[in-house]
Amino acid sequence: MIRHIVFCKFKPEASEETIAEFIHECDKLPSINQEIKNWVSGKSTEPRFHSGDFDWALSCDLTDWDAMDRYMWHEAHLRMGPWAQAAIEFLQSFDFELEYEAPTEFPPQAVTPEPEAAPGGQIRVPPIRGRSVEDARELIAAAGLVTDQKVETMLGGVWAPGRVMGSSPEAGECVPEGSTVELIVTGEWWSKPDFTEL
Repeated sequence: MIRHIVFCKFKPEASEETIAEFIHECDKLPSINQEIKNWVSGKSTEPRFHSGDFDWALSCDLTDWDAMDRYMWHEAHLRMGPWAQAAIEFLQSFDFELEYEAPTEFPPQAVTPEPEAAPGGQIRVPPIRGRSVEDARELIAAAGLVTDQKVETMLGGVWAPGRVMGSSPEAGECVPEGSTVELIVTGEWWSKPDFTEL
């Protein structure tokens, strides 16, 4: 089985009506070409948690590479040209053979033990990894700690800009009440063009 995934970035000047029409026509493909299986599509979530500046994506399955070839040259696919030209600034596709099937039964999940109570007069730094800076500041304040107004910034990699990747002291450490916690936050994507100039 071949999984075909397409990521689309819409033109900034494309109207909502143009984009909606493109998506509507694209979602007709499995009804026109019966070889298409497991069709799903959807717009990017906000806020965006991972790298890649795409607005909409689709995923579908085809039986084998011959079916993939027929899909690419099928009337259902070729007819999309005018709608795609009007709506899409750029796209990226990725195709791969499905080599893994998830088990139907899973072993019992390990239970994460509750952290031990902090010694008297101390507080554990709360877990804040992956949260927005605002959410992290609220959690830290609720725990009886404060945050430094400055944040250390690291390259974003696959994680969305503006998300907490760590702290100093680290989550789980015991510190005196009222201590300051410095946030380590993701900056721009690794894939940004100016990365090579760093």
